[in-house]
Amino acid sequence: MRATNLVLMILAIAAAFPGSAFCVDPDWVLLDESDESGFFLDRNGTSKVREGMVQVRTRIVYTEVGKKEALKVLRALPEPEKLYESRYMYEIDCNEREGRLVAASHFDKSGSILKSTDLDPVTVREYLPPDTRMGLVANQACSQ
Repeated sequence: MRATNLVLMILAIAAAFPGSAFCVDPDWVLLDESDESGFFLDRNGTSKVREGMVQVRTRIVYTEVGKKEALKVLRALPEPEKLYESRYMYEIDCNEREGRLVAASHFDKSGSILKSTDLDPVTVREYLPPDTRMGLVANQACSQ
């Protein structure tokens, strides 16, 4: 296993288990809210990968409407009726204003993991428009 894959796997585990020894307790700040979900950024979950590049943790807490929409995408989720929230790890290139999804974990209301996925090998960087949720994240994370 390449060293970078090992590091990313450890970061994905740390994102899934925020109270673990791998990281500090999360400090979720609400960035956006809609009829479908609340969207949060973990202020303690931002780390510098290298100059101009950061990794961030985000969280989506679903309403019933949002849960139904999310399950259209998460078809293979075990026990889909239990879905309460999803947490994502993104890598953001602040200089190019591009980002990519690195890992995703989906939880029930008690905080138990329903499914966790390492997406590092299959995602590519994409532009993060300023008027999107990830644009808000890039603004916050890249200004630190």
